Amino acid sequence: MKRIVIISDCSDVAYNEMRAKIISYLDKKEGEKIEVEPLVKAKEFSLINATFLVRLMAEIYPSHETIFLVVANAIKTNTEKRARIIGETLNGLKFVGANTGALNWLIEDFGLKSLYEFERINLTGKDFVSFGGKYFHAPMAAKIAKGISMEKLGIKKSKKFLANFHIKEGTVVHIDNFNVPKIKSNIPKDFKEGDLIEIIVNGKKKAKAKFTFSMKDLPDGTLTLFPGSSLNNLPEIAKVRKLDSAKSLGIKIGDIVKFKKIK
Repeated sequence: MKRIVIISDCSDVAYNEMRAKIISYLDKKEGEKIEVEPLVKAKEFSLINATFLVRLMAEIYPSHETIFLVVANAIKTNTEKRARIIGETLNGLKFVGANTGALNWLIEDFGLKSLYEFERINLTGKDFVSFGGKYFHAPMAAKIAKGISMEKLGIKKSKKFLANFHIKEGTVVHIDNFNVPKIKSNIPKDFKEGDLIEIIVNGKKKAKAKFTFSMKDLPDGTLTLFPGSSLNNLPEIAKVRKLDSAKSLGIKIGDIVKFKKIK
């Protein structure tokens, strides 16, 4: 069974359009062997969040059976390297997307085996195409799932072709449905259970949190810093059994968060 995983900020009927377009390219026999997974919803216009979700999904899906279809709308586009790309990581995971940088974290961690550019229609704005994710990226994902060689589908490119995009240390990359922010960082090795930690957001002291390995064991409403469940325990900040953790601290995706032990 091959799986196509759609990671996108197009979360309404647009997802169904992309899924239906993929299915339309598959015959009955192929359709029985290719599964289009439920949508992995990214924050609207957040390249940072989409990039994180791509990397997160690579942690749990079997690489040799999976194609990532990444349709993430960035507010700013890199016009110099604007392109539609397909490729494969060194561990065999295949991908389809735009050259915005949304695939860079994935490639940084898993390496790049091959990269190709495909269809340039409407990249300059001269020809109107209403939804590239539906008309270009989805069909391409289907073709790759069918086993068509990427060499036949695009023009080979080097790694230098990729857009220059890197997420800085300390960046908030995701806020989950419990309003808990995940931070691209590491917990300092000297932090111990019960330590009081200063939370600094974009250079400003925001609050004091208790460091813990088991936040659910603390009293309701306690502000905590703890190693989370994602990507080798990216740090998370949460109020115990409350739904306003990020909101109460004014934290948004893209903010820079630092921690300092209070001695």
